[in-house]
Amino acid sequence: MLPAIVPASPRGEPLARQIEAHLLQEASRPCAQPGPGVSILLVDDVLYTGRTLLGHLVRWWEQAPQVETLVLVDRGHRRYPIAPDYVGLALATTLQERVEVRSTEKGWEVWLV
Repeated sequence: MLPAIVPASPRGEPLARQIEAHLLQEASRPCAQPGPGVSILLVDDVLYTGRTLLGHLVRWWEQAPQVETLVLVDRGHRRYPIAPDYVGLALATTLQERVEVRSTEKGWEVWLV
């Protein structure tokens, strides 16, 4: 069974839906719905301090047999012990820089501002 694809934040929602659509096309079956006993793939756009993912991980660890994390961009600078299972781009940044992720017709764009 495919896991439930769960966005970790509103900014992770478009990426989560795109992954869900891709898995549906490739596997010819829908992803599971979140609930007790269902594996979870927790999706977010940018991983920074780890606070957002940690909050969701704690919630889902109590319900799901397996929880994995996927981020489009890992920019480092963690405050919490979070290591994503899947990373699209590891990006070295300073604390003063900001990372913006945008969805376009051609795919995803990552901007360092």
